[in-house]
Amino acid sequence: MEGTKLVENLAPKVGVVPPQVEILSLRQIPLDEIERRAKSFLAALGDVCKQPMDRGDWVHQQDRTVVRMPLGARAVLYPASGAMNVHTGLKPMEALYRDDANHDALVKSVELVAERSRVRDWVGTSTSLRFERLWYVRATAASRDSKLTRSVLCRAVGSYRHVIKDLPVWGPASVVVKVAADGKLDSLALQMREPTGEMIERVTVLRPEQAARQIALQLRGLVGKSKINLDEATKPEWMHFGYWSLSKHKAQRLLAPVYAAAIHVGEKQDSQGYLFVIPATEIAYLPLPVGIEAKPTPLRGATGGVRVQAATH
Repeated sequence: MEGTKLVENLAPKVGVVPPQVEILSLRQIPLDEIERRAKSFLAALGDVCKQPMDRGDWVHQQDRTVVRMPLGARAVLYPASGAMNVHTGLKPMEALYRDDANHDALVKSVELVAERSRVRDWVGTSTSLRFERLWYVRATAASRDSKLTRSVLCRAVGSYRHVIKDLPVWGPASVVVKVAADGKLDSLALQMREPTGEMIERVTVLRPEQAARQIALQLRGLVGKSKINLDEATKPEWMHFGYWSLSKHKAQRLLAPVYAAAIHVGEKQDSQGYLFVIPATEIAYLPLPVGIEAKPTPLRGATGGVRVQAATH
């Protein structure tokens, strides 16, 4: 059957999967508590950044609260999820790294800023925060005769993954810390949902092969009547198992296990990336999308553009 090779290549990428997993209840945090925690966090962050962040104009909008602070700093709260994004007001081309910045030093710099910013204070009991990946933000330009200048390193970006009951919470990155030269914080994004400690039920987990077959069926549905052969034209990038967090704009009352997979379809230069999220149980506990189009981030930008480059830990 077409797609058999895709299933065989995808399923082993998951690794060890437990036979059963707990469905966990999530705490619904009231808006006044979210704002109280945010004010305390911003005050502490101001000490790290050495600028006033304990006061500002709070503007309540339909699905968010925007906080405008001195020196161009800005924070956005999302009441549905309790997520928060903070920008310190640093200009995009301000505080650039020197040419000799190395990977290990950048990782240490990001982790130090994260520690000073007390992001782990947002992690509840029986949970942890795991450093996941380092990204580079570089900028380049071109002269009038189309000759590219040497790129400069603008920011080091570290992402962290929330881990609950030894299972990672996939979806949006749990914490993203963007750091400029000299350990200056550029921005910080937090999205960690808080379990109540209550187990709703314990469920049996579908095997990776079953999930991989469902993903292959979804992919075939997306390509429709195309003559694409799934076994020849697809390249599985990864497949993960764990809990799933919805968008920061959406409320969520429980954590349920899923399989998530990234697959490229087509030739390298014309390939299209897709993200699939499949329930890891017989019952679908969360409203999951069917095949999210995920275009690969280009590493070669246009003139004067900024490019993002991934680096492993």
